[in-house]
Amino acid sequence: MNPLMLLRARPSPAIRAEFEPWFRNVHMKDVERIPGIIEARSARTNAGTHLGFFTFANAEVVQSAMSSPEAAAARATWSRWERDLEELHVEMFAPLFSLPMYRTVN
Repeated sequence: MNPLMLLRARPSPAIRAEFEPWFRNVHMKDVERIPGIIEARSARTNAGTHLGFFTFANAEVVQSAMSSPEAAAARATWSRWERDLEELHVEMFAPLFSLPMYRTVN
């Protein structure tokens, strides 16, 4: 399993119409340029929360990817939305090690 980063952002209703195209057309494209990210997908919940699912090539590239100039550029464009976001969360998921009880033998 590759490391995964989940982004959740819910803009206030006042900026939703402007935020949605920016998220899809600007932010997602910026994230796709980050070295080490092999897949970037987005979705939106019925409640208006935008989701970004970002898959890393492997655990070894996470630190360099997140500290790259491309990642800094992707983060920099969020400042214009900070005051109008009702929610902004970033979570990382990565396997630690394989647990013996989940291994199967045929």
